[in-house]
Amino acid sequence: MASLLPLISELLPMVMPAATQVIRAGDLAPTGPTVEGPVTQRRAVVGKCGMCATVLTIRPKHSTSIRHNSEQDTIMYSIAGSSTVRVKEGFEDELHVHELATGDFIFIPAWTEHQVCNGSDQQDAVWLVVQHGSHPVGAELADWGGAVTATHD
Repeated sequence: MASLLPLISELLPMVMPAATQVIRAGDLAPTGPTVEGPVTQRRAVVGKCGMCATVLTIRPKHSTSIRHNSEQDTIMYSIAGSSTVRVKEGFEDELHVHELATGDFIFIPAWTEHQVCNGSDQQDAVWLVVQHGSHPVGAELADWGGAVTATHD
């Protein structure tokens, strides 16, 4: 019986009806810095499959907290603006700095500490964030390698 489970999980999508979902840009747009704060993250597609997508908006001269996405690998795509992505990599805990512009991608492996900074004086930095899980998870840290200050699950 257990040997049938992989087969069933592959056949079900072919015989069960599925529905598409459209998420309009207007539903994701931040309403303003005084209402939302300097960094907003809006869920776009979650709970539909083994991946999820959010839109991360960083106001000028602001940064995300230092964070990691727990067990989820993450691909980020720059929709607008330019950003500096700081990543703590390797066993030596080296801090790497990546300058990214509109149209650039970055892959961030699971458990990798990172921070996205918008150094612009005027333009928002907007990112599409795709994580390997049906809902985004992760943790905000007090500092590089520091204590967890908040979790997201």
